[in-house]
Amino acid sequence: MDVDWVVFDAVGTVIHPEPSVSVAYHTIGKHFGSNRAVEDVRSRFSAAFSETERDDLADDAGLMTSPAVEEARWKHVVAAVFPEVADQDGCFQELHDYFSRSSAWSLFDDTAPTLQSLVEDGFRLAIASNFDHRLHSICDGNPALSLFEKRYVSSELGYRKPSENFYRAIIADLNVTPERVLMVGDSLDNDVEGALAVGMNAALISREHSNVAAGENGGPAAKVPYVVIKSLGELKELLT
Repeated sequence: MDVDWVVFDAVGTVIHPEPSVSVAYHTIGKHFGSNRAVEDVRSRFSAAFSETERDDLADDAGLMTSPAVEEARWKHVVAAVFPEVADQDGCFQELHDYFSRSSAWSLFDDTAPTLQSLVEDGFRLAIASNFDHRLHSICDGNPALSLFEKRYVSSELGYRKPSENFYRAIIADLNVTPERVLMVGDSLDNDVEGALAVGMNAALISREHSNVAAGENGGPAAKVPYVVIKSLGELKELLT
């Protein structure tokens, strides 16, 4: 695969929350009087976040977003997880601030060595995420993530993945043709299909479901030309 830029999704691809979202929510919720069990918090968070994504896809605005829209999204999620908390604003703010800290996030084991190797091989790197402005402080606080020359945040571009407008804005800013870009992410809908729709290359990282087949690999899902990898470390061989 002959590309100039490799663009990575953030959460689930190069970073993950440590401890988990449900544990962090549970801990902070307790500070505000919640007695919910961790599993209940996990279930309610998953349902609330999925609801916001379904609403995005159903909205005539077509995945348009902004800093205000993203803040409203997370306020809705917090309220849905902890409806019993009296100080909703305080609980939201503490959770919002917590997840803006680089200390709340860990790199996957394959992240730092892969990014360093790709840079040494002459590839240029970017990160592109539906996360909000807090991605900047997370990247600033982790030396390995400084290897990303460009950062693309949906609330700043005005559209969330998988909107074609999100990906077109990236291509325009990189000033390259789409086929010179590889998008790497853990979401088939957001990262792979969104990128393919505008002519980019795409790789799906599937650490947990290693038997997924994909088009370029000649598997049964060969309707679309994307590659499935089990580790970011496989990118080096893919790109040589």
